[in-house]
Amino acid sequence: MAIQGEKNQIAVEFQNFKKRFGTKLVHRDVSFQVRKGECLGLLGGSGAGKSVILRSLIGLEKPDEGQILVDGEDITKMGERDLIEIRKKVAYVFQNGALFDSMSVYENLAYPLRAHTKLNEREIADRVHEQLDEFGLAGNEKIFPANLSGGMQKRVGLARSIILQPKIVLYDEPTAGLDPYNTIRIQEMILRLKSKGVTAIFVTHDMPSVFAVCDRIALLLEGKVSAIGTREELERAPEGKLGRFVTGQEL
Repeated sequence: MAIQGEKNQIAVEFQNFKKRFGTKLVHRDVSFQVRKGECLGLLGGSGAGKSVILRSLIGLEKPDEGQILVDGEDITKMGERDLIEIRKKVAYVFQNGALFDSMSVYENLAYPLRAHTKLNEREIADRVHEQLDEFGLAGNEKIFPANLSGGMQKRVGLARSIILQPKIVLYDEPTAGLDPYNTIRIQEMILRLKSKGVTAIFVTHDMPSVFAVCDRIALLLEGKVSAIGTREELERAPEGKLGRFVTGQEL
């Protein structure tokens, strides 16, 4: 019974995940779990396949072998209709914000509500304005993405990604290229979502942000998760693979 209870606390699980692109083997045996309400930092060198992990979690990539479980459901065998339901539950925050250039900020946030809910326009307006207020973006409803700074685009992209109130959020380099002010704003937003019980995977090279928002850190190396642990565990074992990666030492 205890084992079943532990399984109920797992939001995401990769089991023996393997992925090849042509002759290039990216993932040979990736296995890890993310607990409900946890933020897991996913580290690795360029080309380690961190974004492949995120894309696979919403069905944009299919493993050659292995399973991906979301709330206990294996998504690797799902068709597109079932994956649409998974994508309501799992939000992807793209590095560049991925906003629709032809839509205003308001229309960008309203789009997923119109596509995936039965809310009327008044209810959509209330949800959009509530989201913009919470993210410090009120007053920008009529502005188009091209007229926003990079930091503002990322904040709007995050606001749109979670407007369907997902259980899990995937962050793909959300602070890349940002100044310290906007980096801290993104960290605050992630922590606010975390305080509401949202589970997250945080892909980045920004170590200060990892330490600010993540409960545990996992290292992708040579096609598998070669180390995983808390910041405290990392500091107690600085000579380990994770500690050497974080401090820029040769692995």
